[in-house]
Amino acid sequence: MCEIGKRMPSSRSQAEEAESSPYVRGRVEQLESSYSEILSLLRDRKSLSEANDTSAMSNSTPSNTCSQLSQSPDLVSPPGFHSSQPEAASNYLLEIPPEECQNLINDYRRMSSHNFPYVIISEACPVASLIEERPMLAQAVFITTTWRTPARQSALKDKFLKDLGERYFNKSERSLDLLQALIVYFGWCHWHAHPVATQVYRLASLVVALAVELGIDQKPMNVTQHDMIVGSNTVLAQTHEAVSSKFWGYEARRAYIGAYTISTFGLFMFRKPCMLTYTQYLEDCASSLAADPQHSSDTTLIHMIRTLRIAEEVTYSFDHGSKEKVGELSDEKIQILVRALSRQVDEWKVSLPPGVFNIGRIKRSYYSVRAYMREVGLYGLLQGQAPSVARVSIIYDCFNSTMKYLSSVLECPMDEMADWTALDWRSLNFIIMLSTKSSIILDSAYVSTEASQRAAWLGKCLDTLCLRAQELHRLKTESSSYFQKISTEWANMKVYHQNCLQRSLPSSTAANGAQMPTQLATQEHQTCNVPYVDNAFDLDPFNQLFWAGFADSEPGLGGVFPM
Repeated sequence: MCEIGKRMPSSRSQAEEAESSPYVRGRVEQLESSYSEILSLLRDRKSLSEANDTSAMSNSTPSNTCSQLSQSPDLVSPPGFHSSQPEAASNYLLEIPPEECQNLINDYRRMSSHNFPYVIISEACPVASLIEERPMLAQAVFITTTWRTPARQSALKDKFLKDLGERYFNKSERSLDLLQALIVYFGWCHWHAHPVATQVYRLASLVVALAVELGIDQKPMNVTQHDMIVGSNTVLAQTHEAVSSKFWGYEARRAYIGAYTISTFGLFMFRKPCMLTYTQYLEDCASSLAADPQHSSDTTLIHMIRTLRIAEEVTYSFDHGSKEKVGELSDEKIQILVRALSRQVDEWKVSLPPGVFNIGRIKRSYYSVRAYMREVGLYGLLQGQAPSVARVSIIYDCFNSTMKYLSSVLECPMDEMADWTALDWRSLNFIIMLSTKSSIILDSAYVSTEASQRAAWLGKCLDTLCLRAQELHRLKTESSSYFQKISTEWANMKVYHQNCLQRSLPSSTAANGAQMPTQLATQEHQTCNVPYVDNAFDLDPFNQLFWAGFADSEPGLGGVFPM
């Protein structure tokens, strides 16, 4: 077996529980009231599982890689699925030649290690082993890596969603295979989901729910319970014997950190409640991976979750999007809070090992959190109102952080950006919004050479990013795509930015640009016959009117803005 792990029975019988209870019980209630029942069910199936494992091992060709990777204990798929799904998986994979399958797996290894290292496939793990042991994960990987061939990707996606519905909803399966597949499917969903924002939040909710149902967000209760869930035949690696009762295996710990990242992404980017919050156990899991890594990316996970923890604290400090909370704070109090939070993220940066800050996603996370904590400076300003000194300082630092973030992005080669996840693109879109709004406020209040330079730099930056998005749209070879959409939106942001700055210039200068076309009029503004820039800044940044002209919120999510 390779790193993908062995199969064991599901930790509870969902069908029996559904008959005995009118609702699905939470994990804590389940552990408190039904622990003995769960253990009884697992013991009843233990002998069957051992027989299945013995048979599978006897029919497979051992390899050094698979033997080594199987030492990582993890949650697994139920035995009832073992005998039927590989046939279905093989049927749909017949359309992809084995050589191409290998190439796609190699593409995924590159993409995940650099951008989303929460589901790792070892270099030496055979494709056949991946397909047999984790059929849903294999499907998700092939969906992710076939974005250059939309027809094939669409067919694979349809198959994946059908199997997901059958296994998760109809058969009530809860397995690491499903969780890892959903994490991968979520990571690059901008290549195949429509509309992206709606799909992203729903997928995030499903990922978090499955992680909690599996129980990997808490340490195993004891060695016996750990062994029964991860598999009694699993041989723990020598270095992990002493901590087997404290942590799940490598795959489960990475998946837990991935689920937390996805959950915080929803909080950070969609202003939705954080479904899976930071805990000491999360920190311990990431620290354990860094202390004894299987892959180089394991050492970076601890740094990523610490920036996300600060983002959580920022959200709770300012309750982003709430007028009531911000209204309770004066500009001076806000500045004190921002400085305190800024010290935390700066201390995090100082604590990084040499060279780690130069990793693209680490550097971008630093500047995005710095900008995010200063977003509060945009709240409550009326057009034409002179900001206080404290407010100007916050907004200037916000813009400065966004400039450094965007500079880091412009340094990325095109091939690297093509491997980015949905989180990376959403973060970039968010930073562009903040930089544009910050520039408008600063440059409308103070006309200077520096303001002109800021505006010119931002305009060139948006031009470059639009060209890159258009190139990715061309590579996608579809009539419409996510990248075509954001390219259009960024072009509109540039025009909106220029229009606002034009209005702030002296009348003699502004007259020269009076004929500049306005591409951003919205139905709301036409109805009330009030120019948008005259009333926009009394709204919270993520209310619908605040970003009007940038993009329309997508239906079905109550004001969640598109990716």
